[in-house]
Amino acid sequence: MRTDQHPYDDIRAYLAESDTVLIPVGAVEQYGSHLATGTELRICESIATEVGERTGLAVTPIVPVNYSAMFLDYPGTLSVEMNTVERYLKEMGDALAGQGFRHFFFINIHAGSLGPIESVCRHLRRNYGAVGGLIDVFSIMRDVAGGSFKTKRSPSGHASEMVTSVALAKFPELVFMDRARATESLRPFTDGVNTVSSGKVSFGKSSFAVFSDISDYAPIGTQGDPTQATAELGHAIWNAALDYMSEAALKFSTMSFVSEEAAS
Repeated sequence: MRTDQHPYDDIRAYLAESDTVLIPVGAVEQYGSHLATGTELRICESIATEVGERTGLAVTPIVPVNYSAMFLDYPGTLSVEMNTVERYLKEMGDALAGQGFRHFFFINIHAGSLGPIESVCRHLRRNYGAVGGLIDVFSIMRDVAGGSFKTKRSPSGHASEMVTSVALAKFPELVFMDRARATESLRPFTDGVNTVSSGKVSFGKSSFAVFSDISDYAPIGTQGDPTQATAELGHAIWNAALDYMSEAALKFSTMSFVSEEAAS
């Protein structure tokens, strides 16, 4: 149930049966030369809405703008500070908790909001006894896709085969495949250290953080090769992710931090 598409009496009736709310947190940012800047936004809101439809759980409108400073040198990227994301979600959570919601499941699609969401969930736990959690859309899509990718290098990387396939399947109007290009390799910042992402490099048997912009190591804004993407693969990834996320949301809705012994 999308909360913005129902009168308050419907939501009041829902709260008499369930206290779970799904909150999609998206982003508007560059996604390579071939994907619209609203690609993450549309994917996140749509899969959260479909999870809500399948499970009967309440879903809020998407939080559209995230901390996307690593992409700001690409026109069209929108970004706010992390503390803005945290404050916005905290105040939104306070409002929902005041109405009786106690299970807050954040449907997240961008790494910039991981810290703020954890902070908000712990705030809701301390102040309302609520259960807070997060599920990452792209992590689920990567995990359920298995070995189905055609490309071997960073198939689930930024604007690569995975997300391009999903966009072709669900939002083809956001895809410009005639402009798709592969990033052959990610530029290393020094010898013996391999760049992984805008916040991670690998060295020897482990890794450490380096907070670069994506233009520092992949100037076209793509990690991997989107040219092998297909709508067929995108539909398979979407359906498998939807199945998993729906089951996870229902499990989350039954979780409690208070044991039966303590409650009695």
